[in-house]
Amino acid sequence: MDEIIGFLFSDSFFAILVISFLVVLAAMIPQFRKLLILGILTLYPALTLAQSLDLGRGEIPITVPANYEVNIPTPLIVLLHGYGGSGSGQDAYMGFSAIANEYGFIFIAPDGSRELGGRRFWNATSACCDFFNSNIDDSSYIASLIGEIKSRYNIDARRVYLVGHSNGGFMSYQIAYEHSAIVAGIASLAGASHFETRPPPANSVHILQIHGTSDSTIFYNGASILGMQYPGAMASVSTWAAYNSCQNTADAGGRRDLVSNLTGNETTTISFQSGCKTGGSAQLWTLNSAPHIPSLAPTFAAQVVEWFYAHPKSEWPAVYSGVTPAPELGLEHNNIGIFHEADVMIYSCVAVFTDGLAGSLDGVARFDLGFEVVSVADGVIRVAKSRPFNITNALDHNGAVPDCSGRFETNSGLYTDTIQVGSQTLHASFILSDAVNLELRLASVEEYLQQ
Repeated sequence: MDEIIGFLFSDSFFAILVISFLVVLAAMIPQFRKLLILGILTLYPALTLAQSLDLGRGEIPITVPANYEVNIPTPLIVLLHGYGGSGSGQDAYMGFSAIANEYGFIFIAPDGSRELGGRRFWNATSACCDFFNSNIDDSSYIASLIGEIKSRYNIDARRVYLVGHSNGGFMSYQIAYEHSAIVAGIASLAGASHFETRPPPANSVHILQIHGTSDSTIFYNGASILGMQYPGAMASVSTWAAYNSCQNTADAGGRRDLVSNLTGNETTTISFQSGCKTGGSAQLWTLNSAPHIPSLAPTFAAQVVEWFYAHPKSEWPAVYSGVTPAPELGLEHNNIGIFHEADVMIYSCVAVFTDGLAGSLDGVARFDLGFEVVSVADGVIRVAKSRPFNITNALDHNGAVPDCSGRFETNSGLYTDTIQVGSQTLHASFILSDAVNLELRLASVEEYLQQ
């Protein structure tokens, strides 16, 4: 009896009473649902681990970090299990939810549908793993889950990631291809991309393939399942490197320890990162002598999350526009524009002037601008991206504050700049030719030569 009385006067009982009232209010007023969730997170952070959602295929727990704040965009990680597995079982194996608090991400691990034999699966590619031809649209289902979570929480749209093992890896690739606008990156352990030739997806995506060389289920070098082929680890990564317009030469990286029962840093890494479209890259971590279900190192999940965080979806190639020029050119500015070949864009910092005096537009004196190349033959470019210059106050690689080589005169519509194009450094002038569409036409260009 004393325990019951103690509970009735406890903070926990009070919180439950308040939350119950909020639930009733949310049922009466549908628009109150999101406010209810945010209110519960503020009132009783310990309950964040008990959140869930159900879009018709069963309840899915949502792990919310204890430090979640409504006004701070939070990363989302979706874990997809292997053939015959489950979301909870996959998470117990990989350990992502256990580090959600430390790394500050929201996490779900949904279950696939059950086939006629009772095994759970994802309908990813022709090779894996809709063996009973259900034709279920799992790609749209996962995208819907992501959309629902975005409606409930403040999700960082630049950091939505998928992790998949085996069949879940195949599924991660498929979602990245079909929903490239919402996925920043994927990590596939012992999965594979599609085998058939496809055009590139609409948007670039960061790809991480992790695969053991002794995998006898999904072979490292590719094979077939019931007569349907799937690519090997290197072929999967190379396909996506091409999709992301990366240079076709991979760079070797450092070794990693990802498998607990193999001696030393057994994992070798290579990456396609040079020349890629903004927001895209491709990397392969090879687990030498590891099987299909390796004994993962305690830091496996943390290493994947850290890789994710280093690869957000971005519309900009850097925190500020421009590049440090070669010192032998003797230029006035320490930051000049650059032509990004993969994006087919010119990125530069442009300062606003009026009648020769420093000015501003809407209170902004210097802009990061991304110019789309409309016509090479006619020398026409268009402002496609715009933001205030260097809002993070980043320094260049020499530790100096970067400045702006670009200059736009508001009265005359003249834009002049120094732009690096491949191995050339050019001084170019453009005239505003279409103020509505922000198009400019090349007026003059000359090359800077080394002094």
